[in-house]
Amino acid sequence: MSGTDPEHLEYRGDDNDEDLGMDLVDQVSTDAESTRKPLKKWVFVLAGFAVILIGVVILLANLVPKDYVSQVDGAKDKVVVQADIDNGGHAVLSTSAKADAGSLVLTGLPTLDPTERYTIWLIQAESDRPTRLATIDAGAQGASEGFNGVATVGSVMLTVEPSEGSTSPSDEPLLLLETPAAK
Repeated sequence: MSGTDPEHLEYRGDDNDEDLGMDLVDQVSTDAESTRKPLKKWVFVLAGFAVILIGVVILLANLVPKDYVSQVDGAKDKVVVQADIDNGGHAVLSTSAKADAGSLVLTGLPTLDPTERYTIWLIQAESDRPTRLATIDAGAQGASEGFNGVATVGSVMLTVEPSEGSTSPSDEPLLLLETPAAK
């Protein structure tokens, strides 16, 4: 409609015909824009805060050490292998495929010379490469250590190493346990 309706001739040629109601539309639209802008800012601020909060939670979850011993102990698919250690002591190796973790509990370890330490090694299944899991002080009579990636671990070994440490097993193993197959 152009504003020149033939039924209403008195409005013909009026300058305001083209702007009929546009002032009201302009006023409503500017009021709506002014209320939307702060809302948009708050949404962005809230979304940014949520992203930062989620990032912090993920970071903390990855930085906090995992208790693999508890994970394996509570697993329904836990498989256990036990053995006596040469020179005294007892070892219990538990694994869980579902938790992708394992634990080795050592008890009754004989006391070592102060220049020596017990060392637990994980032996990779494919390459037979040893990786040091933990070093146990000479005076300790037991230890409990957990690990993840049980599918890649072929066996667990316990040796006596110099107190300075070692990058690979330097002595004959006191214990060598194959990781048990999953249930």
